[in-house]
Amino acid sequence: MEIGLAVGGAFLSSALNVLFDRLAPHGDLLKMFQKYKHDVRLLKKVKMTLVGLQAVLSDAENKQASNQHMSQWLNELRDAVDGAENLMEEVNYEALRLMVEGQLQNLVGSSNLSLSDDFFLNIEEKLEDTIETLEDLQKKIGLLGLQKYLDSGKKIETRTPATSVVESDVFGRQNEIERLIDRLTSKEATEKNMTAVPIVGMGGVGKTTLAQAVYNDKKVTNHFGLKAWICVSETYDAFEISNGLLQAFDSFDLKDDSNLNELQVKLKESLKGKRFLIVLDDMWNENYIQWNKLWNIFIQGGIGNKIIVTTRKESVALMMGSWAINVGILSSEASWALFKRHSLENRDPPKEHLELEEVGKQIADKCKGLPLALKALAGSLRCKSEMDEWTDVLRSEMWDSNDILPALMLSYNELPAHLKQCFAFCAIYPKDYHFCKEQVIHLWIASGLVQQLHSGNQYFNELGSRLLFERVPKSSERDGGKFVMHDLVNDLAQIASSKLCVRLEECQGSHMLEQSRHMSYSMGIGGDFEKLKPLSKSEQLRTLLPINIQGLCCPKLSKRVLYNILPSLRSLRALSLSGYGIVEMPNDLFIKLKLLRFLDLSWTKITKLPDSICALYNLETLLPSSCDDLEELSLQMEKLINLRHLDISNTSRLKMPLHLSKLKSLQVIVGAKFVLGGWRMEELGQLHNLYRSLSILEFQNVVDKKEALKAKMREKEHVEKLSLKWSGSIADNSQTERDILDELRPHSNIKELQISGYRGTQFPNWLADHSFLKLMKLSLSNCFDCFSLPALG
Repeated sequence: MEIGLAVGGAFLSSALNVLFDRLAPHGDLLKMFQKYKHDVRLLKKVKMTLVGLQAVLSDAENKQASNQHMSQWLNELRDAVDGAENLMEEVNYEALRLMVEGQLQNLVGSSNLSLSDDFFLNIEEKLEDTIETLEDLQKKIGLLGLQKYLDSGKKIETRTPATSVVESDVFGRQNEIERLIDRLTSKEATEKNMTAVPIVGMGGVGKTTLAQAVYNDKKVTNHFGLKAWICVSETYDAFEISNGLLQAFDSFDLKDDSNLNELQVKLKESLKGKRFLIVLDDMWNENYIQWNKLWNIFIQGGIGNKIIVTTRKESVALMMGSWAINVGILSSEASWALFKRHSLENRDPPKEHLELEEVGKQIADKCKGLPLALKALAGSLRCKSEMDEWTDVLRSEMWDSNDILPALMLSYNELPAHLKQCFAFCAIYPKDYHFCKEQVIHLWIASGLVQQLHSGNQYFNELGSRLLFERVPKSSERDGGKFVMHDLVNDLAQIASSKLCVRLEECQGSHMLEQSRHMSYSMGIGGDFEKLKPLSKSEQLRTLLPINIQGLCCPKLSKRVLYNILPSLRSLRALSLSGYGIVEMPNDLFIKLKLLRFLDLSWTKITKLPDSICALYNLETLLPSSCDDLEELSLQMEKLINLRHLDISNTSRLKMPLHLSKLKSLQVIVGAKFVLGGWRMEELGQLHNLYRSLSILEFQNVVDKKEALKAKMREKEHVEKLSLKWSGSIADNSQTERDILDELRPHSNIKELQISGYRGTQFPNWLADHSFLKLMKLSLSNCFDCFSLPALG
């Protein structure tokens, strides 16, 4: 499969934009070179050469699929641009270091501190090498026949789709749904021993959608005592399947030393004598011996148990020994109904899109009855109202492809460049993996693909509206929800990323490691040193993301990874160590990772952050959340002058550092906990960047309502869960206590409120105010002096 316009150019454009920002005429970087006129000329030469190369970038991208030399030229350009960007970032880092040291020494301006002549000599030599490389690439433009191309600059559509698509709506499958429900719940089916029901069909035809519709049907839910859904995928893993089933049935936590036999013994116990329904989604493995071993576990249950298996392979269905439900393509009528639902529904007034309907019916016919293709292409047209935009899709040469999903490629090609690179980045996630919206956006920002959080949220929602990302039903809203890509959409992302965004397990040869920029890998039990050792070849790696596919509980991470491998990855912008059982980190781990912007240490066992973390002057996102043993951050946190997002939720032992108010760039603090006495109410009032949960302790230290008012609680609109706690002595005046709590009235967005140890005799009236429409949970505890409850409800 080939894509008309690969995304490599979009990644390159992003890197070029970062460079152009650094090389702005009146920017901080050029000011650093004021005394070195020759270096200033070199920097300007770098910029002008890059401008010339950028002009032919789109033409090169269009031609690379059919020209091997073009592809090689683009790879060399990418390496040169990344090298130049790292060089500029190195200079910028030194400028930030001087700024921080100047502030700590109370020096006015940066002129009191300056970089050494040796530093500039080293930079000058690297600049000359960079220019030589770029000029060599520029000379090849004529030989390759590249033309200047001005991008039309399509921007994201800002109109929000009118409604989100209901997951349960299924078109043209009513007969299959009824047949499948009958095979699961009829009297005849109930009296049979356990049977498998295979659902067979090509990729994108709606096998999983059919299984979901039946799995969530009320009649089916009432019929089975236990239900579980497992995504199997191409890599069959009996350990992972067994663990997933145990977690679904018993909330089982996997230990580091658990083995397959132990899991399957516990699984047999869980199923014994019970009626259950299990869905094994996306099964590829046709090894009968492995299937029989799994089957022998399931037969421990009672009569009438069923296993639904969705698969693209007839041979897998035959192995089950029972007749399959074959899912074919949709009828023309059902195809149009589905396409219309996702492209034209809720447009006003309907008369204006009658002409679009005529074109839309022709486009729907070209999708060959495949629901995934229909939804993806309809989603890309959802915000387009001009007839020529629809006819361009209808007449595209892409339909001449022999591939079954040209519509997917068309929906990708319809994306503006900034969405292409964001979508392609998600190729780092494995198939069927449920990824968090918030994590994706933070990684985009760290990689320079997105500048601001609100832009990332907008881009993500746009990709969701085009149905490239599908929301996982019942996923938590806490982190913006979880999403998944259909297997074929995941394939599309991999092709689009041009091997820049990869999964370590799928890297073939050192060339892929050298070319990759963003990478994920599956966490293992043995410390992961052998797995990560090849990363010594990934000098330009920007993102390293471990993924806990097997559901391991705090797996170990080899010290050789922490001491030898990670410090060698000097180009990293984003690093996650989330979920590893790390107790202590090397104190100097981050000294060489100067360019790091995103660091996730959540769910680890660390007790303190290493001091070297305060040398990360570029760091924008720090996530030490859910670290139960974490007691302190760092005494020099104020050095993190670019820190925007800090999540310290679920860190019960952590002492809130008093100098957080000095972090002027900090925009979001999640899970803050303030102990009054150390913190003052006016300091709390100055923080408008508190999100999600907020705890305030020791309110007995607040003397009157004037002091309470200084906290400005009503202005903290992003706080959803608020905990207010008093402790210790008896109040001198109960009216004063009530007045204090009266001034602590939260914003109306509050969802959960906890009040503990309150020393007044009556609660203020705001607790029963009807304006708190979102309040779902109210907890009042240890309020021993109160003689009445607020009039709730």
